[in-house]
Amino acid sequence: SDYTGFPELLDGRLKTLNPKIHGGLLGVRDNESHVEQMSENGIEPIDLVIVNLYPFESTVASGADFPTCVENIDVGGPTMLRAAAKNYRYVTVVSDVGQYAELVTELTDSGGYTTSALRARFAAAVYARTAAYDAAIATWFAAQIASGKDGSRSEGEENETDGETVPAVFSETLNISATLKQTCRYGENPHQQAAFYSTGKNALGLGAVSDQQVQPCVATAEVVQGKELSYNNIGDTDAAFELVSEFSEPAVAIIKHANPCGVAIGVNPRDAYLRALACDPVSAFGGIVAFNRTIDKDAAEDVIDVFTEVVIAPDVTAEALAVFSAKKNLRVLLT
Repeated sequence: SDYTGFPELLDGRLKTLNPKIHGGLLGVRDNESHVEQMSENGIEPIDLVIVNLYPFESTVASGADFPTCVENIDVGGPTMLRAAAKNYRYVTVVSDVGQYAELVTELTDSGGYTTSALRARFAAAVYARTAAYDAAIATWFAAQIASGKDGSRSEGEENETDGETVPAVFSETLNISATLKQTCRYGENPHQQAAFYSTGKNALGLGAVSDQQVQPCVATAEVVQGKELSYNNIGDTDAAFELVSEFSEPAVAIIKHANPCGVAIGVNPRDAYLRALACDPVSAFGGIVAFNRTIDKDAAEDVIDVFTEVVIAPDVTAEALAVFSAKKNLRVLLT
């Protein structure tokens, strides 16, 4: 307010949307006309912008009500970030706390300057961050309208179309935002490149915006033993765990190259595993084994009798993990 000459207005909704701020961010320093206009209007150039956006995603994830979530939609923050990023030739813009250390190191080593390479990378990160932020808002907002939670219609109301009852709202655009979780050694085949992206546990995916918990899967699992998963491991492990998750009884699935070698239910995890293995014990060699129950020592001892790439389960006992530790290359994932 001291700089712009305007007070904070509208309960804080209007603070930074001011020509003295955005002129300082967008002015091209070697453009004589820009420099002249900035001087005439008392606009000082701004060299560094650091913005922590309102915590919209975590506010939604906390179960906050509609008005609270709306108030946590940042307007000025993304606007400043995007303006600074557009003018990255002259402005350094920081959109993530994870960039602080690199920024401090560069400023220290260069006597207060930043390189064009860093500014370009940080600018690109801005557009990725604001795209993800807007995607989260758009996905959540569409779900609120569809469920009637925005107050625009009564809950459960539907539209009639050509004699068929259809949901009242489908978003015209499905926005999905994910972050890089892992760069794989290769893709489905050795000559291909691949990477694994995840929406994360707190991402506003289709489940989350419907007030449902994000379902456990390979993307949310913790690797407690073994080397990095390959591209094919990821696909097969997810398929295996999704399959056993369909059962309420103790169940085991053995998957190889996206095909079940065996699927079975049993009275306990070991029984289910032995039944699944009996379906095709030859093809199970080098496969992925998924449990929908905690793995105990008895089940673990049977699993290591057959060469297995990955084991995934909700949990594993300390005794079972000790058994698995004898096979150093066996990946063990817990959901």
